[in-house]
Amino acid sequence: MEQVGKMLDKILMHYEKREYDAAEKLLDKLLEGNPGYHKGCFLKAILLEETGRAEEAKEFFERSGNVFTMMFRLALQLEDTDPSRALTYYDRLTQMDPRNNMLWFNRGLICEKMGDQSGARESFSNLQPSREIVSRILIPLGFMICLLGGGVMMILRGNSALASLVIVSAVFCLFWLRRDAGQALQMRSKKKQYGIK
Repeated sequence: MEQVGKMLDKILMHYEKREYDAAEKLLDKLLEGNPGYHKGCFLKAILLEETGRAEEAKEFFERSGNVFTMMFRLALQLEDTDPSRALTYYDRLTQMDPRNNMLWFNRGLICEKMGDQSGARESFSNLQPSREIVSRILIPLGFMICLLGGGVMMILRGNSALASLVIVSAVFCLFWLRRDAGQALQMRSKKKQYGIK
């Protein structure tokens, strides 16, 4: 499996540099030994599409498993090295899941980075930050408060061992809240920045 991982890294390196021939040779070798390898099938499909062989790509997309997740990861990977290609995949992803805030948010940030203010505005106008605020801030905050309240009640009843475990869980919720809250608030601020209600 380690060899497969190293080969996949080489394939991605060639792909990112648009060295399609080298990437395709390695992909064919990889798929020869591992014909059901989902990531390999997905990359082969992407490579075929980008080189104008969309009909051939369909078979490999069908063998790829979860195309949405793999395409999202590819778009994330391309954000810094090739924003225009990342944008192409975000456009496809937003057609697959038009209510996904992360897709619109990432797409908007790339548009901003590329100087496309109208594309950024369009992306940020599709955001629904209230959903993110509920799922990334209010729910974890409520869960953390319940854990802390339960921990305090356990301490008052003399069960300090279990209380410490519950309080540690509440601390993990705090880290969870800290990690995710920033993005939800950033989504809201982007809508305000562009004057979108």
